[in-house]
Amino acid sequence: MSVTLPGTQQGEGQDASQSSRRVPFEKTARLWSGLVLFAFVLTHLLNHALGLFGIDVLDVVQEWRWAIWKSPPGTILLYGAVLVHVALTLKRIVARQTWRMPLDEALQIVLGLLIPVFVANHILSTRIAGSFHGVDETYRAVLYSLWPNHALWQMLLLVIVWAHGVIGIHHTFRHRRWYPRMRSAGLVTAFLIPTVALAGFITSGREVHLSGQKVEPPTEAQREGIDRAGVMLHGALGAVGVLALGLVAFGAARRRAARQIVINYRGRGPVRVPRGTSVLEASRIYGIPHPSVCGGRGRCSTCRIHVLSSLDKLPAPNATEQAMLTRIAAQAGVRLACQLRPSDNISLRILMPLLGQSRAVLSEIAGEGWAVERNVTVLFIDLRAFNALTRRQLPYEVAVLINRFLAEMTQAVNHYGGRVEVFFGDGLIAVFDKEDDTASGSRDAIRAAADMTRVLEILNREMGTALPIPVRAGIGIHTGPAIIANVGEEKRQAEPMALGPTVSIAARLQNATKDLLADYLISETSATASGFDFSMQDIREIVVEELDLTVRAYALADSGALFSISGVERDLEPVEASAAP
Repeated sequence: MSVTLPGTQQGEGQDASQSSRRVPFEKTARLWSGLVLFAFVLTHLLNHALGLFGIDVLDVVQEWRWAIWKSPPGTILLYGAVLVHVALTLKRIVARQTWRMPLDEALQIVLGLLIPVFVANHILSTRIAGSFHGVDETYRAVLYSLWPNHALWQMLLLVIVWAHGVIGIHHTFRHRRWYPRMRSAGLVTAFLIPTVALAGFITSGREVHLSGQKVEPPTEAQREGIDRAGVMLHGALGAVGVLALGLVAFGAARRRAARQIVINYRGRGPVRVPRGTSVLEASRIYGIPHPSVCGGRGRCSTCRIHVLSSLDKLPAPNATEQAMLTRIAAQAGVRLACQLRPSDNISLRILMPLLGQSRAVLSEIAGEGWAVERNVTVLFIDLRAFNALTRRQLPYEVAVLINRFLAEMTQAVNHYGGRVEVFFGDGLIAVFDKEDDTASGSRDAIRAAADMTRVLEILNREMGTALPIPVRAGIGIHTGPAIIANVGEEKRQAEPMALGPTVSIAARLQNATKDLLADYLISETSATASGFDFSMQDIREIVVEELDLTVRAYALADSGALFSISGVERDLEPVEASAAP
């Protein structure tokens, strides 16, 4: 595996395809080696947690764990993962062009560097002492030697290793569509597992000494063998540390001596950086606001830029960058700032602004929470013949009608767990978002539509003498994926808004109610998800021209069918003929 020294850059003569093959391999190898190590730590902590039930339980479960991790395949997998993960991580650290970085990235690096310091003696007194020198490494023996003099060191090791792994898991999967649904449960689990493991460690450690059962200490020969192994282990760790520091220092000196290039940011002017510096690193060095939700790992496209100068001298995208550019259907000249390392002067503009954090340049979570994609149900309602109503009414009467209409519609939406996102004079858009629970969201939207109808009938009863024509509305409902984005200058002031084709389809369904002489059009997707019985209703095909697709929807000509389907009580008394104006 090739290691690129700091300050170096692919030359024009270097095989670009070779680089393209190497980058995804490193990314995949780092991920899977990290997952193997995380699985080992997870099983170890769960074993600790069982200390709450006694030392005998710990030893029984440890035999099962050893059957996996001490078997030849398990040993090769575990130590292979250690070597791969450490080597690739050190390479990534050594190759950094700047140490300006987001806080969580810095925390993960610091925790990772602390792990060898804390884990060396633990490995020495357990795996090495047991496998090579015949020392008793059962839980009872190990706890007896650790408790209480070395307990704090061991507990710090547990917290450091677990926190490093959890941050890595978060960085890796935070952009997956399923991650927001699992985040709350994952956060609770991330705190619960080490807490219970620490409780089990403390309980079992006290039990060992209170039981009065003696544990045979290592013999003199075993101690000498462990000491020799300790010298070798600590010497190896020291050598790796010195080598890493030497490479970092060498890279810094090499960068200072390297040819400088100019990166000209539109709107911010030119900056000088050593050849081989990525555009994102240049932004961090000079404090230029540049979003990067994934922290520069090529897993998102928020750092993308538009190259304004000639594209001929740019290095070809590596496989990681090319995959993302293909995914977002990027036009010519669009590149990922975290992956592009220009070898010559370049002019560019940053395509994505840093929302709500104009000064928080290095915040990796700057984009987190601003947008998420999930399945929602959108309800679009619009008043019928609104222009005819306004032409015959005084301005104050129109204001009263609209305010009453919007207040009542909002109450109906809120009652069924939705939220009103947009008012547009004579209508509104409501979103029913139940964390991808499409069944519940669809049912609530349909019930809210029935409640809106009931309110309109009440309005006609109460304001009938003041209205030239009865108030009616058309409603379109559709369920599908949407981007829930916070819209506003600052996050604390921003309001969530659903964006995407699902909103457009709901609007088209509402508009089609006029042509079909129906008050409600409910897409087949929403109807099926709701679980309500639409078998007696007519189904139509609605063309959504702007999206170039056809949507099947159930057309309900009157409110009676909607009340029957939704199960919402109409709760209205018939109007007496004598009461009519």
